[in-house]
Amino acid sequence: MILRSIALRNFRNYQSENFSLHEGLNLIYGENAQGKTNLLEAIHILLTFRSFKQLKTEELIQFGQPQARIKGEVYTELGLNDVHIVLNKGGKAVRLNGKVVYRLTKVVGRFNTVAFLPSDLELIKGSPQGRRRYLDRVICNFNPEHLVDLRSYLRSLMQRNALLTKSARLSSDSIEVWDERIAELGAKIIERRIKYTKKFESEVREIYKLLTGNDSQISMHYGSSFKLSSNISGAFKERLKSSLDVDRRRGYTSVGPHRDLIEFRIDGKNANEFASQGEAKTIAIALKVSEIEISKIKTGRTPILLLDDITSELDERRKSFLFQLLNEFRGQIFVTATNPAEILFKGEKRLFHIKAGSARAADSKKVGSSLN
Repeated sequence: MILRSIALRNFRNYQSENFSLHEGLNLIYGENAQGKTNLLEAIHILLTFRSFKQLKTEELIQFGQPQARIKGEVYTELGLNDVHIVLNKGGKAVRLNGKVVYRLTKVVGRFNTVAFLPSDLELIKGSPQGRRRYLDRVICNFNPEHLVDLRSYLRSLMQRNALLTKSARLSSDSIEVWDERIAELGAKIIERRIKYTKKFESEVREIYKLLTGNDSQISMHYGSSFKLSSNISGAFKERLKSSLDVDRRRGYTSVGPHRDLIEFRIDGKNANEFASQGEAKTIAIALKVSEIEISKIKTGRTPILLLDDITSELDERRKSFLFQLLNEFRGQIFVTATNPAEILFKGEKRLFHIKAGSARAADSKKVGSSLN
């Protein structure tokens, strides 16, 4: 899979730019706050139909403009795909090969990509919500039904929560219809999460060992907010019923996949609490490399890699591992850097110098011999 070109109009600090891209490495460099990450974000939106940040659509539109546009050509084994996304203050409109996409669930996962971001450390040290969101996003890339179930679950959850706050005399009978619906959808979500947690765990454990060279035992644990059984839906429904009085007092549903915990552990200790910054960074790298491997297996395609400021705050061992990954990777790569000479890549590449939302192609021979 190759992104051949991308054009931006009024996106972030890009007024009007067109990029003809290399099928190998595309190195995007320049000083900070010039638009390097913005370009990477536009590529991510084009390929996944969502930003890699939790932003409102209007935050992606250049100030003073009514809309932004991202257009690109993506080549897959099925042929050339023309993707056109219009970002408005009320949302986004997507066209794929000239046809309007009315339901994004139909196209999510069509183009697989893996992003390495400075914020990935939060997957280990951050909130449970961030880890749940990450795992759900990965699952959605391979199983669009998961996205449908997540949206339906959240809508049903809102309905149940609304009922909980309406009456102090709320009976179990009046809320049972939502318990049935939530239990059914929640069970599907939990089953998929557990399945992918196990997939990730084996991959992360091996990659962490390669990165560190030590024998620390890494595990990835999925903790349900209620006791699981072979009949997850039935167990969930029973817990919703038994928790009704508590939920009524609190005004919200206290159990379910929206409350579950995903933990990384080092030698049995919760990495969120006990891992050092270095250990957390290593787990985060192992997690993203595992995502590459799982993506290859699930889709049969090599994903496009997006790496933002990867040399920042990494020691030499981790940098060496990532550069080895880049040099052995047989797919398209986009990487940002302030100093292009830091990116030790031996294969073919195209360089783009970004300054104040404008880009120009650069000659790698003039940038520095370290690139060759």
